[in-house]
Amino acid sequence: MNIFVAGIHGVGKTYLAGRLPPGSGLLHTSASKLIREEKAQPSWGVDKRVTDIDDNQVVLAAAVARRNAEGTALLLDGHFVLLDKDRNLVSLGPDVFRTLNLTAVVLIEGAVDVVSGRLSARDGVQWETTFIERFMTAERTQAQSVCTDLKIPLHVLSSPSDLEFAAAIRLPPHE
Repeated sequence: MNIFVAGIHGVGKTYLAGRLPPGSGLLHTSASKLIREEKAQPSWGVDKRVTDIDDNQVVLAAAVARRNAEGTALLLDGHFVLLDKDRNLVSLGPDVFRTLNLTAVVLIEGAVDVVSGRLSARDGVQWETTFIERFMTAERTQAQSVCTDLKIPLHVLSSPSDLEFAAAIRLPPHE
């Protein structure tokens, strides 16, 4: 059982997941961290562009499967939409997520100006607000599509508090 925490860069996925109270039974990690560890790659660039999208998803599936086989359930933060090397939005299909053994998805969204400020402060990169809006819309659309295809619940949260986030990840899957 794994729960996927989705959202564009800067919405607070890692921050919220890292603040969960102990005892959730889930190990928090990010998709990018698992991929980097598998590939022995030190880090990504601050521009968030990905060059080996298909290969990275195969690597991610293997890393998740290994941790699940060890008895570890994951709270995995990542994305439904990535930026390719040319800064195009690339949606990941349901087959990628089918391999991750997901029971639910929590999509985090936030105010565009807040996200822009976080990205600028964290990465020193200024993203256009229209691009952030387009990215956020693409992320939500793809999350809805994938969750419908996989028949798993999608919980959309807008700038949630720690309590709202904790409640969302504890929701049981619906039939």
